[in-house]
Amino acid sequence: MSLNTLKLSGIGLLLLSTTLQAGSLLDSVNEALATNPDILIRTAEADARHFEVKQARAGYLPTVDFRGGVGYENTRNSTTIGLYEQRGQTGGKDKNRTRRDASIVARQMLFDGFAVDSEVARQTARQASAFHDVCSAAEDVALSVSQTYINVLRQETVVALAKENVSEHERVVELIRKQGAKGRSNEADVAQAEGRLVLAKANEISAESVLRDAKTQYQRVVGNLPKSFIMPEVPASLPVSLEAALSQANSNHPVLRLAAADIQAAEAQYDASKSAFMPRFELEVGADWNSDANGGKDDNYTHTAKLNMTYNLFNGGADKARREQTSRLMNEAIEIKNRAQRQVEEEVRFAWIAVEFGEKRLSPLAEHVKQASRSRDLYDKQFMIGSRTLLDLLDSQNEYFSARQSELNARYDLAYNRYRLLQSTGSLVSSLKATLPAHNACGV
Repeated sequence: MSLNTLKLSGIGLLLLSTTLQAGSLLDSVNEALATNPDILIRTAEADARHFEVKQARAGYLPTVDFRGGVGYENTRNSTTIGLYEQRGQTGGKDKNRTRRDASIVARQMLFDGFAVDSEVARQTARQASAFHDVCSAAEDVALSVSQTYINVLRQETVVALAKENVSEHERVVELIRKQGAKGRSNEADVAQAEGRLVLAKANEISAESVLRDAKTQYQRVVGNLPKSFIMPEVPASLPVSLEAALSQANSNHPVLRLAAADIQAAEAQYDASKSAFMPRFELEVGADWNSDANGGKDDNYTHTAKLNMTYNLFNGGADKARREQTSRLMNEAIEIKNRAQRQVEEEVRFAWIAVEFGEKRLSPLAEHVKQASRSRDLYDKQFMIGSRTLLDLLDSQNEYFSARQSELNARYDLAYNRYRLLQSTGSLVSSLKATLPAHNACGV
């Protein structure tokens, strides 16, 4: 049911808070998550880091290298000089051959100072960080969709309210004209009533313009514009207290998870820097073949199996500088998480205040509407018997219209702030049961 079809009476306004299926909002969020460029960019990055983990794990496996070659070789060595002397000055000391050779070598790392272990841990943490970045962007997109969706609902209701206001002013104008026919009003009263009617029509046009803007913003964020918008139900997963909201944010918010993963990556990078101070051991097995090489003839074969050790003794202090650098980067990552923690907690507190006081406002605003409606009805009756002026009647209508609009805005502000509270705890996507274009669904 579109809110354009609601009659904005007191009963019609209460329909805004009834429980309705939130399918349309869920569809909008899913469409935005599936097509939003920021989400797709971050998803591609997370997928790419999956292969970086596989690259790091390759360090545990052996490497096998094959080399082969054929070509011209000119050689002068003890072999060619010996042949020259045996032949009694016949031929030269240089030998020209068509050399052919091939080799295959397999190497298996046995110990590298835990460099591969650290690199695998670093890339795994970076992959987790990229995934949490997807979830963080998804939370932002879901909130943006919720805001534009609720704004369209708000403006549809404002337009309907403006139309009702125009109808009421038309009734008053007609009433004044009838009163004039009976000699109970004058041209000034008619002019004043018609002036208020023109203003009401101008407000209706302005409301329709704002509704068009809201739909345009929705299309920018989501894409396709649905035929109707449905007021979603109050989320069942709202935190019951500020402490619960803060606890949920600390354990669940993707920004904090991202920052924690970045700390793990920095720690692994620091561990990797220490491997430069340890020896490296690897097992090497190989075979070589050559023909007509090094001035000789026929085929030569070599087979090797050995344990190699490499231990750098000095490289100008670069390894020590690298270790100190990664230590500082680790401290930087820790402080970035501390900053993110403060920002998340601040947003949770702001959102909680908006929801808490937004709920408290509804009751007095509803009472204001009730009293303004009662006042308008009484002024209408008193005007008919001549105890109230036309200005009193028009002002009572304006007060009623203003009260209705204030309550309407408060209800939609509260609806948005509830989703804002969920987003501040990092649970909006999961609460909506939305679907991400990624391998994991952010807790759904």
